[in-house]
Amino acid sequence: MIGEKIGKYMILEALGTGNMGTVYKAEDPEGRIVALKLVRSQVLYDVERRERFLQGILAASLVHHDGICPILEIGDDNDDFFVVTPYLEGRTLEQCLEHKPVPWQRAVAIAIAVGRALTAAHAGRAVHRGLKPSNIWLQKEGTVIVSDCSIARFTEMSKRSRTKSIGPRVDFADTLIPLAALAYMSPEQVRGDNVDARTDIFSLGAILYEMLTGRHPFDARNSLSRMSAILEAEPPPLTSRLGSIPRDLDRIVRRALAKEPSDRYGSMQDLLTQLEMVQRSVVEQPRPLQETRKVRRFRTLGWLTLITLILALIAVFLYRLCH
Repeated sequence: MIGEKIGKYMILEALGTGNMGTVYKAEDPEGRIVALKLVRSQVLYDVERRERFLQGILAASLVHHDGICPILEIGDDNDDFFVVTPYLEGRTLEQCLEHKPVPWQRAVAIAIAVGRALTAAHAGRAVHRGLKPSNIWLQKEGTVIVSDCSIARFTEMSKRSRTKSIGPRVDFADTLIPLAALAYMSPEQVRGDNVDARTDIFSLGAILYEMLTGRHPFDARNSLSRMSAILEAEPPPLTSRLGSIPRDLDRIVRRALAKEPSDRYGSMQDLLTQLEMVQRSVVEQPRPLQETRKVRRFRTLGWLTLITLILALIAVFLYRLCH
């Protein structure tokens, strides 16, 4: 495949492979470097699946936000679908974590950036459905970009699907989520239920918890145990793993990780508002310290004045004794 062409793109190297397909580093005719995701033909083996896949891709392509990696082209090469996006520089959040906690101020800032991107996606009636640290990119200039939104789809499709099936089921969009993303699936995804934008709230809550503690909220040895934990277990409170964080932060994360979608925040914007309030409280915190320094300065000046006055009185007293 290296050195060959897919559509108009020259394949340079393989970047990674998942159950959906392979991502390549490629070059377009103008010399621009891009990322090309080639979808396995067996994934889209019938017309219905191809149509639903394309609907999901189109939903994501209509979302325009600086925090979302845009889709440049959707193509078909010998019945193999491919999706082209910009080639992202920097490191993923997964690479930066390495089981080590992130300072909570930085963790909140990253979560806010991701939340803003997802708020834009949800406003475009698309749901990411596969959010995880490996598709959150931290670029050198500080920009946070969410990638792999191509598995998003119209939320209204969930409503139509619900009317067609009697019981819970795993639909096509769920099969596109890599096994590595199981750790960040919501309970309704694990159950195979239809989902809405609140599934992204759960995923972001799990990622924020991991950033803060360096550990996943639902530790498990294998996939079955992880699924069981997501469905039934409650993560240890942040306050039990961290020394000093804003009290509201534990409450915010706990609500985002609620088992039932109705118990979470009603929208990503609601979660974003709470996180921004915590961030603003950090900015406002130094003000009392500045006032304290002023008080100390005046207090020191007062003591110096008093000491000077006492020394002057002593000098006057001694002068009178001598004369």
